[in-house]
Formats: sequence, C-alpha cells, structure tokens
Amino acid sequence: GGFDVKGVTAFFFVLYFLMATQDIAVDGWALTMLSKKNRGKGPVCNSIGQNLGYFLAFVGFLALNDPDSSEKLWRPLLRLKSNPGKGLVSLGGFIRSMGGLMIGLTTFVAIFKRENRADANANAIEISKSPNENDDDDEDAEIDAAEIGLRETYRRLWAVCKLPAVRLLFVILLTNRFPTALSDKVKFLKAVEFGLSKQTTALLAPTIILPLGIAVPIIAAKIFKGNPLGQFMTAYKLRVTLVPLFDIIMLLAVRSLKDATEFSSMAIFWAAVVGSTALFSIVESMQFNAQMVFFAHRVDPAIGGTYMTLLNTAANLGGTWPASVVMYMVGQMSVPPTCESVNGSEICSGGRESYFPLQAIFSVLGCTWVYFMGSKVKHLADLPDEAWRTHQDDDDIGTDVETTKRRKRGKKAR
Repeated sequence: GGFDVKGVTAFFFVLYFLMATQDIAVDGWALTMLSKKNRGKGPVCNSIGQNLGYFLAFVGFLALNDPDSSEKLWRPLLRLKSNPGKGLVSLGGFIRSMGGLMIGLTTFVAIFKRENRADANANAIEISKSPNENDDDDEDAEIDAAEIGLRETYRRLWAVCKLPAVRLLFVILLTNRFPTALSDKVKFLKAVEFGLSKQTTALLAPTIILPLGIAVPIIAAKIFKGNPLGQFMTAYKLRVTLVPLFDIIMLLAVRSLKDATEFSSMAIFWAAVVGSTALFSIVESMQFNAQMVFFAHRVDPAIGGTYMTLLNTAANLGGTWPASVVMYMVGQMSVPPTCESVNGSEICSGGRESYFPLQAIFSVLGCTWVYFMGSKVKHLADLPDEAWRTHQDDDDIGTDVETTKRRKRGKKAR
C-alpha cells in the first residue's frame, strides 16, 4: 500500500503530546529539586542528556539496522543465527523497544519517587515569615495545579504573559531564529542534494556533534558564569556571520569535490564539512544552554513548571515557524536545471540556485537583528528577579501562615 501520511501524523502528534507533557513535569521537578544557586546546572544536565540520547538513538539505530554490521559484528558477538542481508533491528522494532524502555523508566520514577508536599508547603510558609534568613532557598514552593484548578492556573499564566519583561522576551524568542533558519533547516538538505552521502552525515553525529554537545555547555558555563544572555549574544553574533560563511564554503566544497580522489581535494572537502558542522554545533549548544540557564534563574518558582513550559513553548515556536517560510522561499526562488540525455549521459544546463543569495540576505538580516535587539537583550539581563514575578500567590501564602498559626493555637488549647 501507499504511505499513510495521516497515520504517521496522528502517531507523531500523540508522541510529541506525551513527550511535551513529561517535559513540563521534568522542568518543574528540576526547579523544586535544585536550590537557586544550583539551578544553572540543570540546563547543563539537560543539554548533555539530550546529546547522549540523540547519539544512542541515532547512531545506535544505524549500527543495529545496518545489514553488514549486524552480520559481521553483532550476530557473532551476541551468538545469534546468521541472517545475511537483514539488520539486527528494524525501525518498528527499535521504536517499540525504546518506547518500552521509556515507559519502564517513567513507571519506575512514578512508583519509587515520592514528594513530600507538606514539607514543601511548610517551607514556603517559613520562607514567607522570614525571607532574609534563607538566602540559599529564598523561593516559594511550587503550587500544585491540581489543587488550584485549571482556571486559576491559566489565570496565573496570563498574568505572566502580561509582564513587560516576558513580553519583550517573547519578541526576542519569536524573531531571533528567522535569520538563522537557512543554516538550521536547509543547509544539510541542500548538502545531500549536492551529493553529500547519508553515511557521511551519520558519521558526523558521534565524531563531532556529540562531543561538542557535551563539552561546550560545561566550558561555556565556566567562561560566561552568571551571564547567560552574554553567552547567548556571543553565540548569536557568530551564528549570523561566521556560520553562514562556513556553510557556503561547505556546500561549494560538497558540490565541487564530492567525487575527488586527490589528497588535497579530499582534505579541503573534509575540512569544510567538519568546520561547518563543528562551528554550528558549538553556537547552537551555547545558545540553547544559555537560554535554558536564563529561564531557570528567572522563572517564578511558585509556578515554575508552568512558567518554564510557557517560555520553552515560545522558544520552540520561534525555532519552528521560520522553517516553513524559509523552505517556501527556497522553493519559489530556485529554478531547476534542464536536463537531457546525450550519448547515454545526462547533461544539465540553466537553472537558478537560491540558497547562496538567500544566505547573504539572511546574514544581513541577522546583523540587523543584533543592532536593534542587542540592547533589548542586555536590558532583560539587567532586570531584577522581581520583574519576572506576578506575586499572585502572596495572599495565598499569607492565608496559609494564618491558618497554620490558628491550628497551632487550637492544639495548645486542647
């Protein structure tokens, strides 16, 4: 039968819905587990964990799905019966096994991890009574959405959206990825179109992307300690200047030297591919880590998980909407060459490639964004924590304090 587009769409909708729901819980959990001074370490763990997971899933699947590797390495190693021409695992089998592993880990956490809400509420009351006595833990406990109700949760979320600091952050998150969308979404597609093999792209993941994804957040945290938005802007300036230049060099090398056999030509080819991939991985990891550290330090812990989800949603939307626009622009501005068969070989002529002029335009657009929005980013970095708080729960905590006092007086009277 044909490809079931509707079925695949429904599958991924449900999959991403469940993943996003769990992501909300993990964001809130990290905020409640880590003290304020250690919240910057949460995004580092997040970045390292994502890169490790990406490596194990992507490279692991390719290794186990490859028929030659399965026949020569994995089956003899695992003492399995020979089955030439067939990989050790299929795509369906791999997805089922990873899904089962995820369900198992989630169930393990649900059964064996307990959170003492009473202690958290008591801690919030103690903090509200003497805020200056708890410098390391001067935060309110996170409010349980199940206790305040769906309507109240969204009312608090809307109050967050009305904060001037959050509105400005939304503008930054929704616009900063448009000038970089060509490198983010189209570069490797264009490289494959120019002749870069899928084996080469698969090789880049374990050799370049994974090590940099682990090392860069750790190194950047030490260099830009306490200044995540400074790290963000440094990476962004590189992303709209050097990254486009390296990408163009890489694509030209792929188009011209993909079949080269001379050592010098092969050296140029691999230097261009590795250099472009490495620089992109560095700046992407720096920006992602800086963004997550800033979110973790600025959100109101009273609605921490919900707040983090709101900011992450804006960041994700800012990274996804440009893709459709940019791909449409590339498709509309490109003209395919006219090809004909001459003496058994295909000869193509004419056509227009839109990637290179568009990359120059987007690079200028990115520099313009830095010029106009750089001061806005610095303004956000200088804002105090109070600028990010709604204080919607102050009255609730005050009521909890009075309730606790009345209970204690009642016990003494009895």
